[in-house]
Amino acid sequence: MFLSIRHCRYPLGIRALAATVTLFLCAVARADEGSDLEKAYGAYVAHRYDDAEARLRRLLDGKDALKDADSVADARMYLGAVLIAEGRKEEADRVFEQLLLDKPDYQPDPLRVALPALDAVVDAHTRLRDALRTILADRVRREQEEQKRIEGEKTRAEAALRQLETLASQEVIVERHSRWEALLPFGVGQFQNGDRALGWTFLVTESLLAAGSAVGIGLGLYNESQAYDAFTNGQGTAPGYQARASDSVVVGDVLGLSFAAVAALGVAQAELGFVPERVHVQPRKHRLGFAPSSETPAPAPSAPAPSPAPSSGATSSSGPRTGMSFAIGPLGITLVGRF
Repeated sequence: MFLSIRHCRYPLGIRALAATVTLFLCAVARADEGSDLEKAYGAYVAHRYDDAEARLRRLLDGKDALKDADSVADARMYLGAVLIAEGRKEEADRVFEQLLLDKPDYQPDPLRVALPALDAVVDAHTRLRDALRTILADRVRREQEEQKRIEGEKTRAEAALRQLETLASQEVIVERHSRWEALLPFGVGQFQNGDRALGWTFLVTESLLAAGSAVGIGLGLYNESQAYDAFTNGQGTAPGYQARASDSVVVGDVLGLSFAAVAALGVAQAELGFVPERVHVQPRKHRLGFAPSSETPAPAPSAPAPSPAPSSGATSSSGPRTGMSFAIGPLGITLVGRF
């Protein structure tokens, strides 16, 4: 009978039950292995060597062979002890050698096997000393490599986590530039391209030249005005004012042309070194506020302003009323007059 989990009403419960049953069966299997091994050992202790050998060989090579490495090692130890007791030392030596090759650090229990079997294990260990040393060294090397691999994976995982945390705490800002802004004077193009030193140089130089040109032109106009007044009044200082006006205009024109030349140079440099965009990283800003929801109720309308109270000068007749009154509203004091 097959049960389809897909059509089951409680799949989680059935899965938990199946896992429990599997664990129980594994525990039972291990218990059976230990029980069979103890039975074989009991036959060895009772000197029923044929029965013990048959049981042990079935546990080592049969369809019900042992799976646990420690149990396999104990079974080989008991089989070698049985063979030693039967006088089959060569076969026992092969069994002990296989035991030590599979488990080089195996230590027999001196309370469970006879002394001749213990001596045979020591002799086998002596014969295989170099091979066992190589096996142990290779095992240590593999364990170290595995440990390094695990530590490397852990280090890479931690580095990846730190990188993710860094990326999560930063944001990349792409600032796109315009060639139209690069056409502006006073170092605007240089500042846009990120060359702050050159930008300040053009800004200060062009500002001084522009200011000097404006001052020169202003002085020229002033001296022209003074020369005109002196000429009109018949004073003899008119030529001096006229000369100073001419000199001021020349200086203003020279500074103005210099400003134009430096500005053109700055624009050309900004266009030639134009940077289309700049990318920079900055800490991410965590905003704690929130946008108002569309469902936020509208504010309640303000209370209407009180109606103007009649002043003491108002009449109470039914005809046209004259006088003045005032009211305090949201915009201040309102005066109302009727005449």
